[in-house]
Amino acid sequence: MTPALMRQADPALRPATAMNSAADPRVLGTIAMPGVAVALWQRQPDPGFQAWLDALHPDQLPRLRQVLRPQDAPAAIAPACDASALPHGPHRQALTDQIAALTTQAASHLGALLVTLRIEVTAGQTCPKWHMDGVRARLICTLRGPGTQFGPASGPDDVAHIQQMPTGHAALFRGRAWGNGATGILHRSPPAQPGRTRLVVVVDPVDEAASC
Repeated sequence: MTPALMRQADPALRPATAMNSAADPRVLGTIAMPGVAVALWQRQPDPGFQAWLDALHPDQLPRLRQVLRPQDAPAAIAPACDASALPHGPHRQALTDQIAALTTQAASHLGALLVTLRIEVTAGQTCPKWHMDGVRARLICTLRGPGTQFGPASGPDDVAHIQQMPTGHAALFRGRAWGNGATGILHRSPPAQPGRTRLVVVVDPVDEAASC
């Protein structure tokens, strides 16, 4: 067998295209398994909390971009909520707790001592092109509005069999900087829907520059 054919046959060089999903957050750790490109945590939002969050005026939704230790996420989220005049109460606390848990889970499963936490509010399609992120891996969770779309690459900027994350579900996506085992899954922001504002949490390992 020629060296070229040997490289072609090496499973380690094949793009990862598998997705693991479960209601247990430990499923996020399977992103490190050979062949896995997406690890999906099937979080089920509390109906009362979701109704409260969906009813908020977009101006009341917190916005944040900060490099921090995972354990410092609650302290960073509080002033972001204050800045948007988000009322104090059990639902605001639940929002803080959920974002902090997402941050901690991402950092734990990626072995990151520091992360970049982004809380984004958007009514448009911020990343309309199919892409993979220029990071080792990225956690994405849409807490309000339509979730991220993804699917196996059918070309450099297109996918076959589009799937969409349900609201509240969280996923780790392998990025271009993963190393051995490139990803064969692309993703993008969902098309904008009139009158619908998204609240999206994104967590990256801090040692990599976040890029859409």
